Amino acid sequence: MIKLTLFKALNNFDLDINLQLESFNIAGVFGPSGSGKSTLLRCISGLEGKQSIYINNQPVHHLPSDKRGVTLQVQSCPLFPHLDVAGNLAFTQKHCANRETNISEQEVITALELQPLLKRNVQSLSGGERQRVVFARTMLAGQKLIILDEPFSALDWPLRFKTLTTLSELAAKFNIKFIIVSHSLKELLFCCDTLIQLEKGKVINQGTSALVAKAIYANNKQTPLSLLNYGIIKFDEKYAVYHLLIKQSEQQLFVSPSAVEQGGKLIIESEQISISAIKPILTEHSNILVCILINAEMIDSNWQLTLNVDGQTLYCLLSARVWDQSNYKEGDTLYAAIHNLE
Repeated sequence: MIKLTLFKALNNFDLDINLQLESFNIAGVFGPSGSGKSTLLRCISGLEGKQSIYINNQPVHHLPSDKRGVTLQVQSCPLFPHLDVAGNLAFTQKHCANRETNISEQEVITALELQPLLKRNVQSLSGGERQRVVFARTMLAGQKLIILDEPFSALDWPLRFKTLTTLSELAAKFNIKFIIVSHSLKELLFCCDTLIQLEKGKVINQGTSALVAKAIYANNKQTPLSLLNYGIIKFDEKYAVYHLLIKQSEQQLFVSPSAVEQGGKLIIESEQISISAIKPILTEHSNILVCILINAEMIDSNWQLTLNVDGQTLYCLLSARVWDQSNYKEGDTLYAAIHNLE
């Protein structure tokens, strides 16, 4: 549990927050640039001045940052330039005191697939490679609460999803709590069970990821994203695609190999979805799911449709003209064509 009360005057507004996180595994902090996200993290970790902060019902605001049981990874976290990757990891493992987890250097290297990088000079690393090494070093600090500020922004989406899946697995295995700041709702929705929406220094939404995301969509703050969970996987050697069985459903999706490295989840953008009352012809680049229209509402100049796929939610956007011509109504059975699943 994390409970904090803080006030800090910033240039354009005041950071004024009363926040309590009762139960979470991975919490995301979402908001536009300059909304106070990074300052919030610095307050929790102890790098900003006097605040009221409790972690696991214990006050920590009187403690220096290195005594709080918290590791903060900032956006531009440097590596030691005179050491190779292996040296950077070994230094952290050796010199971090008060470690609360028993995660080993080899476990981190294996989980993040860093073996090919170990002998590399850190100056030769790409931005994405550097971020993975920095995250490995953060894990080796051995704390139970890890705070990450835009940790994987340099990774392409397939590798970012894969790394976030690894983060989730490490969180579960070693009972580590994460708080992640990102301007990408796509990233946070993929891995977080809890979301905090920050705007001009104030918490305007807090709760489960699905509920906060829904509120964000309703206020036209973000193009809707859908999260589909899948279970059984079968590889089709003939076509080099995977068959994914949607959880609690008999419906399947066909995806590229990179998509199955995402921990049983698919993030689908609303632009990838088109709907029809008549089953469309299946093409090489689309999947078709049967769904029920649950809700339709006008947001800005488009209609946002909420679709139920055997208990899971898809969001689709239609122009006002297409909606007016469709005659769709709540409760209709429709076909959702999902395009370009990578």
